Amino acid sequence: MKILILRPAELLENTLRKLREEGFESYGCPFVKLTYNEFEVPEHDFAIITSQNAAKVVVEKGVKLGRVIAIGKKTAKILEMAGIHALTPTKFDSETLFEEFSEMLKGKRVIALRSNAGSDVLKSLSEISDFRDVEVYRIEKLQGNEQKREIDRVKEGFYDAIVFSSSMIAQSFLGLCDDECLESLRKITLVAIGPPTAKVLEDYGLKPLIPEEYTFDGVLKLLKSIKA
Repeated sequence: MKILILRPAELLENTLRKLREEGFESYGCPFVKLTYNEFEVPEHDFAIITSQNAAKVVVEKGVKLGRVIAIGKKTAKILEMAGIHALTPTKFDSETLFEEFSEMLKGKRVIALRSNAGSDVLKSLSEISDFRDVEVYRIEKLQGNEQKREIDRVKEGFYDAIVFSSSMIAQSFLGLCDDECLESLRKITLVAIGPPTAKVLEDYGLKPLIPEEYTFDGVLKLLKSIKA
């Protein structure tokens, strides 16, 4: 089973190694790049950390935080290893966080440390709290020769499955995809790591699978069930 993993370059190597250890013939290509910003953290009661990348920056810079809510097990683990306790929603997306923590956050000073491409759902917190976004890093699309080669391989039928790990990555990939590419995508297994990413694919008439848990552990479990 040949699988193409679409993740930022910083995260690809570990993901590919994990899948190869499980017997998958795995390939990777970054369709976005990350650029880290200088930023200031305003006074707050709660800080929402939305990704592993944001968590790593927080730890590396020694940012002082109030109470923390993290989206994702890996994000929470990075923080926990630095001695920062983090609450997590039962599902690792912004919608679930809003549903489960809005009562706790009502009337509080809340910040979200995240990228420029974060979900607009969290901005709804401004209706019930003093909410501010803190842009820790920027995500930019990559659509160069390396990415175009992967589109050609998809057209050739090289892959059995493709894993899309964010909505921005899906947008970048599909921005290079012509009708022939879309037709090829309809013949293979597509995995979206969560509902926002799936929505991007669905807007192109594609039908991705979504793991029960919106993590790469969840993706791996799903791929193993397909392989079996």
